[in-house]
Amino acid sequence: MNKNRKAYLLSIPLLMFAGLISAPLMAAENWRTVSAETFSLLWKDLTYTRLQVDPQQALPASGDILAPDYAKQIIIEYKIGVSAERFRSMTDKALTGAYSPAELAPAKADITLFSSWYKSVERGQQYRLVWLPERGLQLYLNEEHLGVIHDPNAAALILSVWLGRAAVSESQRDTMLAAWRRAAGDQ
Repeated sequence: MNKNRKAYLLSIPLLMFAGLISAPLMAAENWRTVSAETFSLLWKDLTYTRLQVDPQQALPASGDILAPDYAKQIIIEYKIGVSAERFRSMTDKALTGAYSPAELAPAKADITLFSSWYKSVERGQQYRLVWLPERGLQLYLNEEHLGVIHDPNAAALILSVWLGRAAVSESQRDTMLAAWRRAAGDQ
């Protein structure tokens, strides 16, 4: 048998096995963009942000996008550079301004851990926050996986910096949530 043909035939089971392993990951990430907006301050574009949800899931019974059984992801492409320290201070300020110390206390370790993963970004780079109920809140910089928070309450607090009462930009939050509600009505 020809050497190339033998290598080809041996590679088929490996490719099939790889497909079996990766298939569940791909199926869990069947996202639908429900909001895509450029957010600006005065005349300067800051971010291009997309909110995505799994279109196969039912809406949360509570009507709250932060519900722990509801998969979602936020992809934020930066139009300007931002330091890691700025991300950390922004997250801390947003959370401490919106929640009492008693509300934050149970999640403090997870919030601190999450904030420690922040890295500085340059124009064109993106952060992606992915909440999958069975996997937790994952943070990516471009495609680099930075870490995962498994506690759903800590994850909801962190995500509230974009989608909840701790929102750094209330207009961004309101725009994304209004688009999500419209898209939910279209289902």
